[in-house]
Amino acid sequence: DHGNAILSKFPFSYWENINIALFPRSSRSILHGAIELPGTDRPLHVLCVHLGLLEAERRGQLRILSERIRSRIPADEPLILAGDFNDWRRRAERHLHQSLAVDELFTELEGRHARSYPIWQPLLAMDRIYYRGMVPLGCEVLAQGEWRSLSDHAGLMGDFRVDAPGVVPD
Repeated sequence: DHGNAILSKFPFSYWENINIALFPRSSRSILHGAIELPGTDRPLHVLCVHLGLLEAERRGQLRILSERIRSRIPADEPLILAGDFNDWRRRAERHLHQSLAVDELFTELEGRHARSYPIWQPLLAMDRIYYRGMVPLGCEVLAQGEWRSLSDHAGLMGDFRVDAPGVVPD
């Protein structure tokens, strides 16, 4: 009922779907993949989340997420953490920034979170793109045309550049 997806034009060297549901009938997960980027010897770690609706549920899921990232992803490897955080009260941001040293793409480039819900009139900022180890180049809310039929949330798109270390010269 609550789907996640990571699409990449580059190959995955690793992927895993981690169940973080705190209630038996709640489908909540973290997708974690490592993507092999051309021209670099380090993987790009991408995580897609769909957190719960209840504040206490999200706090527990954020702890699991933070521990997962700290224990499995070296701090010097680039990271994108995106998805439906159900964080309309903006409580996850401080925790993620302090515990993982990530920044949020839309607040960095546009000064505020992207409004992504509901798709027919995006008013609430529920979805996020966090990152570290990369340079943000652009961001966009995908809420028009064909995008409107894919979900009740608008898609978010980010454009990044991965810099040294780890860049293999041509």
